[in-house]
This record gives sequence, C-alpha cells and structure tokens, in this order.
Amino acid sequence: MGESMRMIDVEKLISYSDDVVEVLKDKRDINNLTQCFQHFNDLRSHCDADSNEVHRLLREYEEKIEACKKKTEQAKLEAADGAEMEYLQKEYQEELEKERGLEEELR
Repeated sequence: MGESMRMIDVEKLISYSDDVVEVLKDKRDINNLTQCFQHFNDLRSHCDADSNEVHRLLREYEEKIEACKKKTEQAKLEAADGAEMEYLQKEYQEELEKERGLEEELR
C-alpha cells in the first residue's frame, strides 16, 4: 500500500515537472521570471538599506535619550544642591538672629 502511494507521488512529481518545462519553453516566461527576479533583488536591496537606516537612527535616538537622562540627573542633583543651600542659608539666618538676640541681652 505504501508503494502505491509513493508511485502516485512520483507520477504527480513527473506531471508537475513536465508542466514547469512547458512553461519555461516560452521565451516570454523566462524573461518574465528573470524580470521578477531582478525586481526581487532590487526590492531586497532597498529593504536592506532602509533597515540599516532605521537601525542607525534608532542607535542615534538611544544615544540622545541617554544624554537627556544624564542631563536630567545632573539637573536633579543641582536642584537638590540648591535646596540644600536654601536650607543652610535659612539656618544661618536663624543663628545670626539668635546671636543678635544674645548680644542685646548682654548689653
């Protein structure tokens, strides 16, 4: 039974091959096939170029994002330093006022 199935498959293969040979006998079909192949290669080349450009732009934007993150962190640190300076300035003013008060008491 397996042998008969294999024989049918071989017959289908031979029939398909004969059809392909008949199609390729026509010169226009070969030219069309060649033209399609050329278009395929052109399209693949354009797609590769576009893909490379997209990857380049992606890396460029990732670098810009990293630079922005660093600038943001630096600004946060500077803002924290500014807040700390305000706190120290306020504390200094309070100490000055206490000192003046003590000087007034001593007089």
